[in-house]
Amino acid sequence: SNVTEGNLDDDESCPKTPKSFEDDSWITISHAVKINNTSKYKVGDTKTVDMGSLGTHTLRIANMSTPNECNDSNFSQSACGFVIEFADIITTHDMNTSSTNVGGWPASSMYTYLNNDIYNALPNELKNIIINTKTVSGYGADCNCTGDFVSEDDKLYLLSTHEVWENGTSNPIADTAWNKTRQLDYYKNKGVIITTSSSSTKGAIKYYNGSKAVWWLRSAISFIDIDFYTVNDEGGEGSSSAGSTYGVSPAFRIG
Repeated sequence: SNVTEGNLDDDESCPKTPKSFEDDSWITISHAVKINNTSKYKVGDTKTVDMGSLGTHTLRIANMSTPNECNDSNFSQSACGFVIEFADIITTHDMNTSSTNVGGWPASSMYTYLNNDIYNALPNELKNIIINTKTVSGYGADCNCTGDFVSEDDKLYLLSTHEVWENGTSNPIADTAWNKTRQLDYYKNKGVIITTSSSSTKGAIKYYNGSKAVWWLRSAISFIDIDFYTVNDEGGEGSSSAGSTYGVSPAFRIG
């Protein structure tokens, strides 16, 4: 493929030699990921994105590893490979207009909002390189389902409990899909676990308009039929009725 040395000219229509996540064009980043030439990038690197009426937000590399468990056909791909997440909260929204977790993440109004409104607010050069992600997520008490929910072609998705927190969870956490995914490299590097110590959760704090805020996860709570998990404003474990309005901070994969 045609790779141009440096990032000095204005033509962003072909990939160039990678320099940094912050400065490289999306086509250069995508090409680097495809050919596994990512030595210039590291987990935690950030880049801003202009989302028009939704404002300018910060993206960060959340994951770069693909351990063997990612090859299991039942395993969520949402924490495998080159994952980018929003480092801040874009806006606020409910998980479901009615207070229910029935149908889980794929049936939620949040799913539709993310993969339409939020996705369409991204610049075209980023949309062009976002790949479909097979996402596994847990179910609630009134499930009427055969097991965890699988959505095969998510463009954007919310994180799950295990993708944020490693063990140190309350009881075993009531997320039926806990073992179907893994902690993202970013949160692993930050040592994020659920404990009473705020120092163990601060790596999961996110901000909305400059203030620490609660943000949604895609995980339904298994013993109740209305709640989804949240990350509270100190980075710890929370939950709320699906009809509540909290922060939207999704992730996606590129390639």
